[in-house]
Amino acid sequence: MFSMNFVITLTSNPLTYELHPELVDRVEQLLFSKGVTFCSNKWLAPGMAVEINFCGLPGDVAFDAVKLLLERIPIDKNIQENANRRKKMLIADMDSTILEIETLDEIGRAIGKANEISVITEKAMNGEIDFETALKRRVRLLAGLHIDDMVGLVLERLAVAQGAQTLVKTMKAYGAATALVSGGFTVITELIREHLNFDISFGNTLATNISTITGELEPPVIDAKAKAVILENEREKLKISRNEILAVGDGANDIPMLEIAGLGVGFRPKPVVKAHTSNIIEHCDLTGLLFLQGYSDTEFVS
Repeated sequence: MFSMNFVITLTSNPLTYELHPELVDRVEQLLFSKGVTFCSNKWLAPGMAVEINFCGLPGDVAFDAVKLLLERIPIDKNIQENANRRKKMLIADMDSTILEIETLDEIGRAIGKANEISVITEKAMNGEIDFETALKRRVRLLAGLHIDDMVGLVLERLAVAQGAQTLVKTMKAYGAATALVSGGFTVITELIREHLNFDISFGNTLATNISTITGELEPPVIDAKAKAVILENEREKLKISRNEILAVGDGANDIPMLEIAGLGVGFRPKPVVKAHTSNIIEHCDLTGLLFLQGYSDTEFVS
């Protein structure tokens, strides 16, 4: 354990807080004071991302000390073993992760049912009601809407999260498979898959009667369990291990997927997610997932 090599990655939003060498020195001095035998740093992006390699101290002990030192500074702090960091597959949630919006909430806003829908969304994302129940309740509120109108409403409000395109393009350029897995609707997931060039996408299928939404879903429902199953199925197809997968999401229905991936990251996660994943990005954009894998900004494909 003690001889193991660890890496702490610090990432930030440079508009809020710019990382600087003095801060890195303070972290390294702290690590040496705790008994590390070796320490070195590498800047991945000026002012935005740096990694600190060390050995000679258990990872959790080092990390707790660093977290305490930096707790008042708005930066992301993550730790991993420094081996096999570049993943061969990205599996990403869509709403509030790859997209800045919750598509169902936006549809609700457009059709005058914002409050009813967003209250259910919030409860589901926080794990207060199970995802399938919440989804079915919200879908009932869409009954009578023309599917093309619904897609139009989402497209008008579409906001792709910063760094999403760079994340997908870079991982693909370095040979990784990419999957978009969402509890949202296939008519939207397919659009986003094409727009960002994900290899595959999974979502829920709205039942329609001559293009009018009936308020029901076609089985099977993509919920928390299904997301984890999809990860396993795709892993087997690619003949890779769980350790070679990066999963990212923000809500309760992402937890099983995040827990079984080699690198499961909560991106601006709901409180319930923080309790289940040790890797969290709250300040940096989605390129933070590339920094966690040791990519520097000079390797990005945008």
